[in-house]
Amino acid sequence: MVMVTNVLRRSTTTSVGEHDSSIGYTSRRSSTADGPPPRRSSLAGLSLRISRSKRSKPAREAVTCCETAAQQLGEAFFSLPDEIIVQILCYLGPSDVFALRLTSQFIYSFLQGHAAPIARSLLVRQAYERSPDDKKSQYTYNYIQTLYPHPLPCISTDYLLQMLKRQSQIDRMLSVIASYVHMKIYMIPSCPRFDDFAPYEAKLICRLHLAAWTLYHFLEKYREMLVFEHPNHPAPPNPSEAMERSCRSCTAFVRSLLPSYPGTEIIPAYYFYELCRQHLRSLSRAPAYAGSIERRLRGWSRKPPSDADLATLVVLGGIPELCKLNMLKGTYNQRIEVIGSFVDKVHGEATRTDTADSSRPGAQSSLGRDSTPISFPRLKSPLAVPLQNISHETLTAVPDLDSFVIGSDEWVTRMFELVGPEDQIVSAFGFVQNVLAGKWYQTRTASGRGGEGEPVGSQEDDEGGDLDFLAPVKGFD
Repeated sequence: MVMVTNVLRRSTTTSVGEHDSSIGYTSRRSSTADGPPPRRSSLAGLSLRISRSKRSKPAREAVTCCETAAQQLGEAFFSLPDEIIVQILCYLGPSDVFALRLTSQFIYSFLQGHAAPIARSLLVRQAYERSPDDKKSQYTYNYIQTLYPHPLPCISTDYLLQMLKRQSQIDRMLSVIASYVHMKIYMIPSCPRFDDFAPYEAKLICRLHLAAWTLYHFLEKYREMLVFEHPNHPAPPNPSEAMERSCRSCTAFVRSLLPSYPGTEIIPAYYFYELCRQHLRSLSRAPAYAGSIERRLRGWSRKPPSDADLATLVVLGGIPELCKLNMLKGTYNQRIEVIGSFVDKVHGEATRTDTADSSRPGAQSSLGRDSTPISFPRLKSPLAVPLQNISHETLTAVPDLDSFVIGSDEWVTRMFELVGPEDQIVSAFGFVQNVLAGKWYQTRTASGRGGEGEPVGSQEDDEGGDLDFLAPVKGFD
């Protein structure tokens, strides 16, 4: 009886240990010498083995041959001289270039090292796609290069990314302004009701393209001056000037910046700002046709943003923030929330900066150390507002919305310096009507600059007429 019991105990222990050693019914402990238990094959692995077994030998050989041929082709391509490779890459589009740099570390380093000719080729091609005229296309490229020149040395594709981002924001802003003008055209009694506004819209966008670049550059430079240079400007000796938010150094900066823009672009930039200002006011106000009951039901009874808030959005946010607001497909309340959130963010950062500066009385402010002109490292994020450097002095120096450009003595003086003594500058919608009616201008030179101090009214038009920003306003046929 003892022998039978011992045999059954040994057989039971052996069977339990073979099936599941982790249960703990075995009489001996598992040691490190014992290997891990065999893994059960999953369904995914089984299907993968079945698919591999079903692949025929000719198919595997074909895949191997294709991979080998692709590798040999890539090695043969990059064995060419760098000049030939760059010349070939210049025919690619922007999306192809940025997709190509994600393929390998070697190609990424190659594109970074030869970014200057590739960026120049892409930007020139974009300028030529906007106009079939070679002179105007070359003028467009040269003028944009005067505003945002290539960094030297150009050792990365960051410059190309920044320019393409600026271009996309300007294109969206132009599309929004063209749609706004389209709606306003139907309210002008003297203008015909366009059934197909597409050709007129293309004409208006083409005319305002460089004006938008001019305003974009001016807003960037003005914001940079307010944030990094204005806190170091001397305080005005007259208290009335401090109440009027007029700084002599800021005024001198604007007066020195405006002559860098040609007359054929600074006056349209003036009109473009006026159109953006009118459109911004219409977006930040409830519809005028709604009565008090409808306003209360729709939630339009909220107080609209003040002119100071709108000025903060325009001056510190620039075209990027205006583009975000204009492209927002929302209600009146949502647009107010966007404006309010930006203003609150700016004021919050200004309070934080002032608190940090006051906690270090002996330390020098970071604003005073960074008053140099814009450099390539800081050009990597040009669209972002430098919130961490905004102080209370910057906010107090933001001009009023109506006196920023259209009410600025520097802009008005510069505009009348560029026209003849008997010329009359039309209004914003008079300029739009001239453009839509066919009045155009002829680029003076391909360098992007007219003669310094020479009236632009003496230039001749393509069609023999006056410049489109001068009276009289041409009527429609």
